[in-house]
Amino acid sequence: MRFVKHRYRVMAGILVCLLLGGCYFFQFATQPMPSQRFEANQPATGLIVLMPGFGDGPRHYVKHGFVDTVRAANPAFDVVAVNAHFGYYRNFSVVDRLHEDIIEPLRERYDAIWLVGISMGGLGAAIYTMSYPDNVDGMILLAPFMGSEEVVEEVMSAGSLGRWTPPDLSTIEDDRDRRYYELWTFYQGYVTDPGRKPGLYLGFGDQDHLRGPNAFVAEVLKPEQSLVLSGGHKWRVWKPLFAELANRAITDENLAASADSEAGGEL
Repeated sequence: MRFVKHRYRVMAGILVCLLLGGCYFFQFATQPMPSQRFEANQPATGLIVLMPGFGDGPRHYVKHGFVDTVRAANPAFDVVAVNAHFGYYRNFSVVDRLHEDIIEPLRERYDAIWLVGISMGGLGAAIYTMSYPDNVDGMILLAPFMGSEEVVEEVMSAGSLGRWTPPDLSTIEDDRDRRYYELWTFYQGYVTDPGRKPGLYLGFGDQDHLRGPNAFVAEVLKPEQSLVLSGGHKWRVWKPLFAELANRAITDENLAASADSEAGGEL
């Protein structure tokens, strides 16, 4: 009898979670994409776009101090936190809405635009950058989602990103898998060109369930472009990761050094 009562309590708990999460899961991808803007206290030369993970939204970035972290790293950056929820990924509109509603209207105002994405938001940031590389100067990705288990296993079975041979995309019937293969091909570009633009900074926890594919990409980056901290897929890990990676990426000194490096490579 005790077992039966426990079983029903567990089932009731699961049902409550499903009901509470249902409103998020079935949100519609509205036009324009909702966003929250935080302007710098001085004339802004750069823009940070914050893309949330599954179940999160702009308020979570604010709650966990990400806007303050940007201010500390570079007070000349405006911040836009977008409500790029799962509905935009479900209907494959996240790139179009991010481009048409957020980045394209603002692009001419800034010298630099950076995308920050956590988990699902990391996927969105990467596929936008893959689609519009000239619109993005850099990305800070925290435990980004990198595709279905089948695609990830196939890529990682090569042993390294440099040894992986992408399939003929015209033979991939599933639209979602095709996009994941395209994403991994994009990441593979950092193998042959470590200083590739847009810049990529990657962080994750050593107990994160996504650490495998994340580490696979981190291996091909410069040491200063990746960071691993203790912990799992949690905000308490992402917050210090972002603080450190923002200091490595968007301070005036690092932006200037990156620009000098890029200019030197063009001579």
